[in-house]
Amino acid sequence: MSDPDFHKLTPRAIKVWQISNFIGNVFFFAIPVGYIFMFGYSDHHFWFVNALFLFVLLFWLFSFLWLPHLIWKNWRYAVDQKEIELKHGVLVKTHTMIPLSRVQHVDTRQGPILRWYKLSTVTISTAATTHEIPGLDAVLADRVRKQISTYARLAEEDV
Repeated sequence: MSDPDFHKLTPRAIKVWQISNFIGNVFFFAIPVGYIFMFGYSDHHFWFVNALFLFVLLFWLFSFLWLPHLIWKNWRYAVDQKEIELKHGVLVKTHTMIPLSRVQHVDTRQGPILRWYKLSTVTISTAATTHEIPGLDAVLADRVRKQISTYARLAEEDV
């Protein structure tokens, strides 16, 4: 791409990721609870269990209060007639370029939380792997899916 026109994800994606992380990471609290059941909560284990619980609590709070904002801030995508460009990552930045001639099929998908917020994820499948553009408005996701499909058909005809 010579001069890509990058698009951001909708800010509603932050809320979806917050809810998903809130629910998904609450199970980490089973680690200190399991330790208490295995070894007890005696004076010997008191500080370790409390430190472990504090670590899990801070990780859990970070995962749904701050991390979704960072992910959203760093997500960009661009689609043109030759390729799809994806940029994302918080600690490890990833810049992916997918030639449209390699695209095998494109889907949109919604889970219950995405559906509640009227969002979708566009999945782009190649022979090697599957790439995603998460947290798009459902109408925009359909447009992007159709646009990629059309461009992929044109790229296939050119080959």
